[in-house]
Amino acid sequence: MREFLEALISEKKNDALPEEFDYFGKLIGSWEINYVESNNPCPIRGEWHFSWVLEGMAVQDVIILPDYEYGTSLRIYNPDTHAWDVAYGYTGKIIRLEARKQGEMIVLTYTGDEKRKWVFVKIEDNKFHWQNITVKDDGEWHINAEIYAERIK
Repeated sequence: MREFLEALISEKKNDALPEEFDYFGKLIGSWEINYVESNNPCPIRGEWHFSWVLEGMAVQDVIILPDYEYGTSLRIYNPDTHAWDVAYGYTGKIIRLEARKQGEMIVLTYTGDEKRKWVFVKIEDNKFHWQNITVKDDGEWHINAEIYAERIK
């Protein structure tokens, strides 16, 4: 198992990945999270861990929401589109997204439905805010769920 982890995990970002497209570098590490759905104000406490992988050209994460959902995302920088191709998987489902910067936000748009998005609203050194949103016909955002995270490593 150690050989697999050594082959997967990278210590740092690859120098070939341009700094202006290093959207996810600040997330590397471990986070304590509170996941809140819009229809249930009671937060689910969990963890979210991020690491450089694949020679530092990709970021993989594991999200742990006990008794709710365990999942992983693989974010791979695409030099042809200058975006990140993203796959999120959990039991029985894989979702594909494309990530681009919009101002200070990182917006991940579902490839099959442009109205569904995941948004890193703000990423700071020791905390971040994430939203799962649906864009209404009038352009307004409906927040389906939010995550508030604080760094633990």
